[in-house]
Amino acid sequence: MTRRQWIIIIALIALICMVYAALASLAATYRSNGHTVARSVIDLPGDKEPRVSTPTAPASTLTLTPAAPTTLRAATSTPTAQTPKSTPVANSPTATLSPTVTSTPSPTAAPSLTPTPKPTAMPRPGALADTLINPFTSEAHRRRDERARLDPDYARRVDQKLNQGRINFLLFGYGETHEPPAAVDVIIGSLSILSYDLRTGRADIVSLTHDTRAPEIERFLAQRDKPSGPIKIDQAYSVGGFDLMRKTVEDATGLSIDFQIAFKDSLLINLVDGVFGSIEVDNPADFKVQPFYLDGKLFEEGRFGKGRQQLNGTQTIQYIKALTARHDPALERNVRKVIVFRALLDGMNQRCHDRDFWLRLSGFVVGQSTSKTIQYDFDPLALLVSNLPDVISSAGRFAKGEGCDLGASRIGKSIYVVDPTVGDGGVQWVSMEVLTNPIAKRDLESGVYPEAGAGMELPINSNPYGDLITEYWQSVRSLVKKIAPF
Repeated sequence: MTRRQWIIIIALIALICMVYAALASLAATYRSNGHTVARSVIDLPGDKEPRVSTPTAPASTLTLTPAAPTTLRAATSTPTAQTPKSTPVANSPTATLSPTVTSTPSPTAAPSLTPTPKPTAMPRPGALADTLINPFTSEAHRRRDERARLDPDYARRVDQKLNQGRINFLLFGYGETHEPPAAVDVIIGSLSILSYDLRTGRADIVSLTHDTRAPEIERFLAQRDKPSGPIKIDQAYSVGGFDLMRKTVEDATGLSIDFQIAFKDSLLINLVDGVFGSIEVDNPADFKVQPFYLDGKLFEEGRFGKGRQQLNGTQTIQYIKALTARHDPALERNVRKVIVFRALLDGMNQRCHDRDFWLRLSGFVVGQSTSKTIQYDFDPLALLVSNLPDVISSAGRFAKGEGCDLGASRIGKSIYVVDPTVGDGGVQWVSMEVLTNPIAKRDLESGVYPEAGAGMELPINSNPYGDLITEYWQSVRSLVKKIAPF
């Protein structure tokens, strides 16, 4: 896409956001005077069931000021293996639907014998959340059909029943860590799948610990004459881009990864400070956190009290990223991540008819659209432009006060794939897996896992050298099925 085309599209985004803001202001003025907004004022030609594009995900380059320090005891945490120091840069920042490298033996039935699971929408009139998801439904349908046709392993990776009526977004956030025994400038990633159920209007969340071994990455490198030892799943993007990350997560979960977004974790700073001002979290317990790193800068230890409290952008990142001083599964980082996600949805819901909020959001979207700190495997701007008439049509209903339903009630089930001492299981530390798995025991004894396997997790009774779907990831795939009603 040329620079001129980008400028035109970004200007359209700003214009749409300003239309939203103006209509919201107009509606608020009428309501405050005891009037209703006349249909002739806000109804637009072609008004019908809404379909609107999701806003471009933001990115951040903000210079931060550390939160006030609090004295803290030395931290204890489960060790993790060393990971590359460089910021992940995908080999292929935009998606291609050509077949990816097959990491498993594939004596498999032809995909045509297995119908592609359809993400069929069941919209509820006036619901803003459903309106936002509609443009993705047809695109997800098209992508699934194309992948089933081009990739002979796609029908094996993707669980048809699990994906029926769902659209799945993989969010990959990455940044520096401060976890022993790793160096302070090590980059790790966080993988979370938002699985939107079109039948219930809720998003289930599946998170994968970055410590899980992913043989798909090892096979990808071996096929390129770059043999390696065990590699963690959060390195898929830096090694093989969106294609390898999608394939690996589909193998692991059985979910069709329809759309992917990769971003630096500092993105959240500008979103909270620049758009929301602050967010309110309901913290389940008082706890202290260790120092953490962000964009090369060390932020001091801190403390979060129990109960409702306002967080600025820096505190929000600290709340999600920093390790607790004392291990408590109820305060694990994935738990805190879900709390922040709920707070963001509630904050958007509360500001839904605030003109200034939409103006700030429009400026944020325009300012971050071309930033390299966020990458997509789809074109959000094209989705927006192709659905422009319906976006404007939906703005009319929005301005009348209809459809602000983006609150925390939109979050359904949450599953954290991690050792059961920390989360929901599906995997466990190598030190435990070797007790019952002869393959893992052999690998440990032969030196495949350095330092007695510290920092690496494996699926239960897994074989990383066999068929990965049926012999390696089965315990994870069985756990993920719990998000479904069947």
